[in-house]
Amino acid sequence: MLKWKATNNILDVVSTVGVPVFAGIFFVGWIVSLFYHPVINFPLIAIPIIVLYYFSSNIYSGILTGVTVVTGIVDAIFFIQKSEVSLILLECVAIVCLYLILEMYKNKYVSTKNRFFEEHDTLKWEITLKESAILENTKRIDNLHQRIKNLKKMGEIIQSFRGSLNEEELIHKSENIADEFMGKGFWKLKKYKNDDVFALYIKNTSLSLMITNIADDTRFPSEKNNDKSSVIAVPIEFNKTFWGILQGTSYIRNFFSEEDLRQLSLLAGIISTALNNFYLYEQLETLSITDGLTGLYTNIYFKERLKEELNRSQINKLPLSLCILDIDFFKDINDIYGHQMGDSVLRQISSILRLKLRETDFIARYGGEEFAIIMLYTNSSEAIKILEKIRLTIERESFFLPLGDLSSSQIKITASIGFVSLNKKNYISEEKFIQNADEALYKAKQLGRNRVEEYCYE
Repeated sequence: MLKWKATNNILDVVSTVGVPVFAGIFFVGWIVSLFYHPVINFPLIAIPIIVLYYFSSNIYSGILTGVTVVTGIVDAIFFIQKSEVSLILLECVAIVCLYLILEMYKNKYVSTKNRFFEEHDTLKWEITLKESAILENTKRIDNLHQRIKNLKKMGEIIQSFRGSLNEEELIHKSENIADEFMGKGFWKLKKYKNDDVFALYIKNTSLSLMITNIADDTRFPSEKNNDKSSVIAVPIEFNKTFWGILQGTSYIRNFFSEEDLRQLSLLAGIISTALNNFYLYEQLETLSITDGLTGLYTNIYFKERLKEELNRSQINKLPLSLCILDIDFFKDINDIYGHQMGDSVLRQISSILRLKLRETDFIARYGGEEFAIIMLYTNSSEAIKILEKIRLTIERESFFLPLGDLSSSQIKITASIGFVSLNKKNYISEEKFIQNADEALYKAKQLGRNRVEEYCYE
């Protein structure tokens, strides 16, 4: 420690005086010794000192200084002349100055080298961090590209579901989409059945299912001999209730991964939404063509069907009849018992018509208390028989009118019916066809009600 403190003090002096001064002293002493000293061994000691200095460690720097001083003393003993002693002393000073210069530059070199290695390590660490950040950003970019790709696929899937017209078509399309979206395995969209062990398990647990090897899974012992090794399945819901499962299978063990399960769950969400939209559309379509009170078809839908059936019957020369039924004195029921009682009569009349008419007959609520019936493949003689039976059934029926407080009243009701059958000789529009049935109904009312009248062509 003392040696290093001394060296540092000397180097401080060197730094203060300046390197050029000590270098000048060294070179002056060197030149003078070459010309005037009779022995050249002492000036040459600078060469081994420099060599030893660079190949020795720092602990030997003091020894080198001592060697220089001892060498000077030895030379001074042999050369006792004052001029020679002065030269020797000058040479010692020159060599010490050389040592100090080298020591200072060595320290600067070591300090610079250490700083360089520190900066190098810092830069290397920063490069490592940057490379790690670049790798992480690359992964993020790849994930974003994959997500964008998946979102595009999702968009295409959603667009493709818009054309689904029925449940069977939607199921078939969903299976094809799952096969294309997942890119592997065999896919089935299955509506829930009690004998489906996988659907039953998912329904009971409300969990997705992934089986790496069906033969080793103790939850499904009955499926050990199944030819499928790997199974993956997610629930499909309709109106927040369990509808079925979207199931993938493979002959290869450990075929599906957690990522596959995540992707499949996203797809299941879209399929569930498509199912909900399909059923809602179906319900809305049903509501738009059926009467809320009676459950029969509406007047608008009735006219659309009549146009289609009338056109088809006229082209193919098929028999067709249209009748309009009106409840006699229905206004009196509403006035005496109230509109709720009138609605009850309308519902009971609707039930009689469904019960007595054939499956091929089309029944609609035509107006307030009027009903329209399209009778396919039915000529005039067949129509009058069927309609007469309906009239008699209504006449004989006892209609119960709830009055509240668990009491009710029974009344008798009659109906007037007018109908028209297709005339094969002349073409007729649906408006004219309805008008003819209306005229027949008006005639039945004019003749005393509670009867069936046919429109007669001129």
